[in-house]
Amino acid sequence: MDVTRLVDWTREGFRVALLLGGPPLLAAVLVGLIVGAIQTMTQLHEPVVAQVPRLLVVLGVVVALLPWLVTTWVAFARALITGLGSGF
Repeated sequence: MDVTRLVDWTREGFRVALLLGGPPLLAAVLVGLIVGAIQTMTQLHEPVVAQVPRLLVVLGVVVALLPWLVTTWVAFARALITGLGSGF
């Protein structure tokens, strides 16, 4: 296996990791900002109030995107295993 192939697979692995982790992370950030703004306006600074909605939204996003997440992950794994098999 040459270095360029290794670098390509590493780059693709990082890209897939960002693709899979991006939507839940973006949802958590947006809900955190909204809840933080509401907490600031109401002066209710309870950590649990910020954590529960964020957790529920991330769980909802993961459940909603689960078929796409699994398909993307399996496609990457299949391509990686196939590429490794042809490299030896």
